[in-house]
Amino acid sequence: MKKKGELPLGGLAVAGLAIGTCCATLMGETVRPYDMVGVKFCPKTANIRKNNYEKSQQQLDKEYCQYEHKMLSEVWEKKQYEALKPLPENSLIIRDIPATKTTHWWYLLSIASVGGGVLSWAIKCEKVEEDAHYELEGYKTQIKIFGVNSREERDFKTDTVRNQWVGMRFYSGLISQEGVNERFNNLSEVVSATHAAALKQFDAGNSEMDKTIAENRLDAAKADKERVKLQGKGGDRDTTPTNQNVDELRMAELTKALKAHEDGWLLDLINSVKPIFLIGDMGSAKTSMAVSLGLIRENLGHRIHRIADKHLNGENSDKWNLLKPECKHDNNSSILEALQDQIERRSERINQRPTSKEQFILDEFTQLAKISKEANVLIPLFVTSTYSDTRKAKELFIGVTHSFTNASLATVFLSCGNADG
Repeated sequence: MKKKGELPLGGLAVAGLAIGTCCATLMGETVRPYDMVGVKFCPKTANIRKNNYEKSQQQLDKEYCQYEHKMLSEVWEKKQYEALKPLPENSLIIRDIPATKTTHWWYLLSIASVGGGVLSWAIKCEKVEEDAHYELEGYKTQIKIFGVNSREERDFKTDTVRNQWVGMRFYSGLISQEGVNERFNNLSEVVSATHAAALKQFDAGNSEMDKTIAENRLDAAKADKERVKLQGKGGDRDTTPTNQNVDELRMAELTKALKAHEDGWLLDLINSVKPIFLIGDMGSAKTSMAVSLGLIRENLGHRIHRIADKHLNGENSDKWNLLKPECKHDNNSSILEALQDQIERRSERINQRPTSKEQFILDEFTQLAKISKEANVLIPLFVTSTYSDTRKAKELFIGVTHSFTNASLATVFLSCGNADG
């Protein structure tokens, strides 16, 4: 049944084919599509006497010149000079017959109409096939619903009749109360046993899947071991999965994800030994950003040596607890001692030429300059050391400060301008 507003695709297909056929027919009815010439042979009389010239010429014209031969222009141009002894040009009268204008647009209309007709028919066939598919699916659904209903109804009626007969036998004295109870208990035992067997089947299936997963992991670990041996690295490692294998896998996945993010600029930032200063207003997520960078670096194998923050165990403790530093500094005096110790530690690491990187996160510079006069001297020295020594000491430094509101930030920028790092 055609729905309201639906296009008559069958009619469009027939109309398109009909219009295309008519257009092709009309194009074939062009009268003369090619240029032609009309040629008359009108020889001149050889009788040059005055009295007989006109009469002789009239007789020649009557005999020859009244007939005109028509041929294609390109044929005439090609054949007129091929005779061994060509006729004189003054004996021929040539008339050009131009071609009748052809109606090329009939041809274009024919193609468009036939194409539209075929497309309409294809859409119609596709729609009919789709409707047939959904109709068949509807029949299948109805059959399944009817089958389920019939089966459930049959089971219900069977149980009802069985119970009725059991009741009739009981009331008639054919079955005792003990027999009814025994029958009920037997049915309960069968149901319980069936349920227990089903649970065992599920447990067996889960156990088999767990076994398969464990075997796959062991095979993967062995494959990694063989690969490492072929590469000449770590040939004495155990083939069983270890935490080290898991850490290496996590590091590889994290590195891959960072490389894939916007041409890998974030990975370059994470691995760079240039100090990072996070500057922003209160509540601008400076500490969260510092923790995030530190956590990524820690997962890439760069341990955290120390964290310095007055709010280390206060409001920001939930964030800092995500990291695993070796040293923590949560008060002013401890932070100043950490800055002095870090300056000396950088010098020691430079002399040792370390191969591994370590992190130092300082949150924040904002109030450090106001702690004491010692801080006013120590902070410029620490910032200068940060810009000159962190690269050689393989230290990943992250500093946090408020935006353009304190003297310590000005000290930072002055030190940055004078540092060579």
